Amino acid sequence: MKNMTGGIVFLLVALATPVIYGEPPRGVAEVDVILKQRPKDSAVTDARGNFAIEALAAGSYTLTFRARKAENLHRTTSDKVIVAMAYSIKIDGAKRSVNKTGLTSDDLVAGVDVIVDLGPGARIRGQVASSTLKNMVWIMKEPGSNLPGRWVAEDSAEAQAAIHHNAHAMRVEGVQQIQR
Repeated sequence: MKNMTGGIVFLLVALATPVIYGEPPRGVAEVDVILKQRPKDSAVTDARGNFAIEALAAGSYTLTFRARKAENLHRTTSDKVIVAMAYSIKIDGAKRSVNKTGLTSDDLVAGVDVIVDLGPGARIRGQVASSTLKNMVWIMKEPGSNLPGRWVAEDSAEAQAAIHHNAHAMRVEGVQQIQR
C-alpha cells in the first residue's frame, strides 16, 4: 500500500510539472559571444544555448552576442520548420545577473552588446534562449512568377492559399491521368 501511494504521488507530480512550469526556453546554438576588450576570450553557444568565459580580472566588460545568418535555410530536408520570434540572453557570474528579453533575430544578427561588471576571478556563464515560436512552411516558386520561394507563417493566408492551390492542382492532375 505504501509503495502504491508513493507511486501515485510521483505520477501526479510528474503529470503536473509541465502545467506548473510550462515549456522551458529553447537554447540557441552557434551564437558568438565576444568579449570586446579581449576578443580572444570568446565563446560560442552550445546546442542548449549555454556559454562560459573563464576567469577574468575585475572590471567592466562588454559582451557582444552575434547570431550567424541562416543562409539558404530553404535547403532543409523538410518543408516545415519552427522559428523563434523572440530571444533572451541570461548572464550569471557578474556582480548583478543580467536577463535581457524581447530581442529579435535582427537584433542578434546585428549584434547585441551587454555590459557586465565583474569581481576578481569571475567566470561569466549564461544562455541565449528562444521563445514565442512560430511554425513556418516553405512556399515554392510558382512557374511563371517573379516571386522566389520563401518561408511564411503556417497560419498565414498565403500558406493556406498555397495548400488549397496544391490540393486543387493534385486533384486536376489525377483527373487528367484517369482520362488518358
